[in-house]
Amino acid sequence: MKLAHRSSNDTPRRQRWLVSTVLFTGTLVWLPLSSLWQNGYAQTFTAEEISSYAAAVLAMEDMRRQTYSEISDLMTSEGLDATRYDLRCLSIDALGKLPRSVRSDVRRELITFCNEAKQLVLDSGLTVQLFNSMTATHLQDEELTEQIQSEIIRQR
Repeated sequence: MKLAHRSSNDTPRRQRWLVSTVLFTGTLVWLPLSSLWQNGYAQTFTAEEISSYAAAVLAMEDMRRQTYSEISDLMTSEGLDATRYDLRCLSIDALGKLPRSVRSDVRRELITFCNEAKQLVLDSGLTVQLFNSMTATHLQDEELTEQIQSEIIRQR
């Protein structure tokens, strides 16, 4: 889960919305990225998995925004720019680079978010590994990205 501000110039136009929504949630990864592919090719996903993925993304979006806002406010109060720090679930141990004045509060917010996001993924019927695999794959697979975007729009 990356809590980072992304410039709209970072990604192609049609992928901006989904990437900004999913990138944060997609770093729930607790396994090496290389394990997301089997036998050197990307996985394919069922309509049910795509629907569950979209539901999980939608369920965690408000929480993601709130957590980012809270962490950003904490850091701004100390004159820090949240976009300059790696704020992902995988990087919790790397928070040692933050000044002590905000480290424990940022860590607490991030851990709470990561645990709640993980539960939302599980509640949607996906495993964390499958959710992360779908996140990594959609960043490389335009067709999957379009399917996810369509499902998000349908579920809204």
